[in-house]
Amino acid sequence: MIDPGVLMRRAVRVACDDNGLAPDNLGILNSEAKTRFQDLCYAIQDDMRYNQLKYFRPFDHQIKFFATGTSDRRGILAANRIGKTVSTCYETACHLTGRYPTWWPEQARRFNKPVTVMVAGEGWSQVAMVLQNELLGTQDIKIADSIGTGMIPRECIKFETMRNDGANCLGVEIRHASGENSYLVFANYTQEVRQMQGFKLTLAVFDEQPPDDFFSEIVTRTATTQGQVLCSFTPLKGLNGLVSKFWNHEEGYNHIRVSWDDVPEYDPWGEPFLLNSTREQLERDYLPHERDARRNGVPVMGKGAVFQIRTWPTYKTGDFDFRNTTGIHRVIALDLGLVNDKTVISLMYYHPNEQEAWLHQQIVVKGTEEANPMNYINHLMRPEVFGTPIVLPADANTQGRYTMSADSIRELFERYELNVHPDAIRNPPDGEGRRTNHKSYGINVMRQMLELGTLHVNENCVEFLREAQNYYADEHGRFSDPDDCIDSARYALLGCLNGISEPFDGRSPKQRFRAARNQYAKYDNEQAKPEWKRSHNPAG
Repeated sequence: MIDPGVLMRRAVRVACDDNGLAPDNLGILNSEAKTRFQDLCYAIQDDMRYNQLKYFRPFDHQIKFFATGTSDRRGILAANRIGKTVSTCYETACHLTGRYPTWWPEQARRFNKPVTVMVAGEGWSQVAMVLQNELLGTQDIKIADSIGTGMIPRECIKFETMRNDGANCLGVEIRHASGENSYLVFANYTQEVRQMQGFKLTLAVFDEQPPDDFFSEIVTRTATTQGQVLCSFTPLKGLNGLVSKFWNHEEGYNHIRVSWDDVPEYDPWGEPFLLNSTREQLERDYLPHERDARRNGVPVMGKGAVFQIRTWPTYKTGDFDFRNTTGIHRVIALDLGLVNDKTVISLMYYHPNEQEAWLHQQIVVKGTEEANPMNYINHLMRPEVFGTPIVLPADANTQGRYTMSADSIRELFERYELNVHPDAIRNPPDGEGRRTNHKSYGINVMRQMLELGTLHVNENCVEFLREAQNYYADEHGRFSDPDDCIDSARYALLGCLNGISEPFDGRSPKQRFRAARNQYAKYDNEQAKPEWKRSHNPAG
């Protein structure tokens, strides 16, 4: 419910705007005109109390959000106190009622028939204090006089259909402009996911970041209705889950980011909104690692995030001339997977003297293609990389695990004369000469080099970047999944640190293939050839 004093000031503003009057000139009106003007303001105030939808005045960033209406998944990644929840609740009220303002953007979504909408927040108290209060006008549904003072006009709320649980509204029908009824459901993230099954939604609205399983179940409810999802959150939980989908512009996800710099000190009514003095005090109040999220809507890099990197050291193909740079080495590494897991091949360049590395290319083999090792052996046989040292993890020695034969991957690679390092890749020896396989060592080296800008990543390694930006460790030190691309790059980096990488000779693909061809041509009899190249002659 809006304070009556605020309502009256807004009513005066509406009356002045509708009649071409300046508030400062009201004093020149005669007594009769003043009385008529006062009556008009009281009438507008009464109408405004139970019809906020009609009198809503948006910020520029809110109009920008409404204009993203053609996307299936829409979000506001925003600073605190900029009206992000108001934005999603206003649009929700428009869709429920079918009432749209004259300024509604052409690109914005419209529903000309009733909709079923679910709005959800982190817990029932938060849902009542924020979403229920914003939409229905009250935190306690038992206070009937307040119902209708929110975004949904009182005349559109069908009181007799309201289902309550104490102070909380669970669901209610809303009159739509078509003459039929929409349905509004309230939910919270602590509910069991199975309780969300079995119904269809036209629109799902999330206030703050939902758990991944809750989000997945709810968006499934919109599948058969071609529905939409609206999200508003200050990204305090880091670059993970739903936030990462918006931040990385995954297909179907569209968002706007709103910082304090995008919001004026005064709202469209001319009332104080977020004064600079308030912003300065809030910045002093916030914890240092939270400030970027709370002030600029940038995902926090806090507890749990492995790679806390704002600007990733990426480069484009062609930015570095590896072929003509003196002292450049290179190595190939594989992280092996089965059918339900990826196999990832990484090509890394390394400058030992400068201790600088470039993750230049990753080839990701998935699904049924991965079941046949030839699908990635062919990549390793290409003339431009043939002869490059290859490092493998320990399970590459397991016979039959990845090959559909009695051979191990290592044995299969050796049959094709690939330059496979004889030992499984491990961490470099410590000060006492001990070698371990502890994953955290390679991850920490990778993290430090990324932070220093001495490990560069080709921007085409999109799956590596996606994994790394969403990579977390829990309180027990266990790393999150998936991390196949990260592990492949880690093995390549360990190959460099262990001195396994070899100089890149700078030859062109044509020259490299000719050398490979000559290598095969040196065999002048069948017995001298490797078994896989011998001719089959039963008469022998």
